[in-house]
Amino acid sequence: MWFVLRFAIVIVLSAIFLPSQAMTEKLGQVELTDVLIKPWFELREPQEGEFQVGESSVQFTWFLESHFQSKIRIGPKTLLNPMARFNIRPTTDIGLVEAFGQYSSLYGQVRAGMIPLNYGAEGSLTEAELYFPRHNLFEQRVIPLRDVGFEYSVQHNGYYSDLKVHNGEGESNPDGRMWVSGNWGWKDRSKFQVGLAGLTGTTKPVSTNTSGDTLANVDEAQEAHWRMGTFFIRWFPGQWKTLLEVTMGEVEQGPDDKVMGRFKGGHFDLIFEKPLWAVMARWQYFEPSSESKNDLQRETSVGVIFKNFSQTSRLKIIGTKIMEDGNKVANDELRLVWQLTPLVTEY
Repeated sequence: MWFVLRFAIVIVLSAIFLPSQAMTEKLGQVELTDVLIKPWFELREPQEGEFQVGESSVQFTWFLESHFQSKIRIGPKTLLNPMARFNIRPTTDIGLVEAFGQYSSLYGQVRAGMIPLNYGAEGSLTEAELYFPRHNLFEQRVIPLRDVGFEYSVQHNGYYSDLKVHNGEGESNPDGRMWVSGNWGWKDRSKFQVGLAGLTGTTKPVSTNTSGDTLANVDEAQEAHWRMGTFFIRWFPGQWKTLLEVTMGEVEQGPDDKVMGRFKGGHFDLIFEKPLWAVMARWQYFEPSSESKNDLQRETSVGVIFKNFSQTSRLKIIGTKIMEDGNKVANDELRLVWQLTPLVTEY
């Protein structure tokens, strides 16, 4: 952690004090391209409360010539969101959560390193662009946010495609297996977007045998082959903003690659936004195993956002009602989020 902080301080001081001409000729140009402070406080039934630094982070970008750049993001390790099927336990320790090189040309864009996976519509939004906390499939760590790997992406006349090959486990990869994920779709600037996302990979017991994962009735002590797909559609015509995502997945195990179980989830968001305030609602569901009874969880959230004129401060109040099909649990939530950034963001 201290190494990361010292490294960040060196970069900032270099960007401030070294002559801009020397930086451009010898090292390119280093800029502080994103700052997000996003603490939150949550109250949960029956009588629980918690403060968190949340999704706060800073990003530095090194621009070299017109085609090359590299990015480093520093924040809590929870921003990696490793999949729950592995033995990894996410921590709030501060460290590198993005660190990749990027080359862009007329033929597409290439990234390599600790890259954002941008799975689906909400997974492609940065933490600063989120209205709600990330939906259940991210919260339950079914879908990762960032991983070490390689990406190739291309866009043409609104059509886009990206393909990533990555560890699956994050910074280390004890089982030596690779995962593949990607997005395919079409978008009209920021007003309309429709697409598909997919994620597939295999695991070995060396990386899963102490995870405690039960998603889709998986046996963590055996090899497993996972695959999942997501359909999403976004419509942001103006003051109204909507987002719909539906995900289904399954796991195969055993010598005959038998389907052990399936899972599904989805959410629908509706937002009405004015310059100084916004109101919003979300409906979401998550079924960890289609073969098990009474495990469907449904949530309804409503919220309000208060903003300043420059959009650098956003205060969010979000209440969530959680409904289970089986035994009823007192676990409704109220979350207060204060989002701050000195950089004006276009939403």
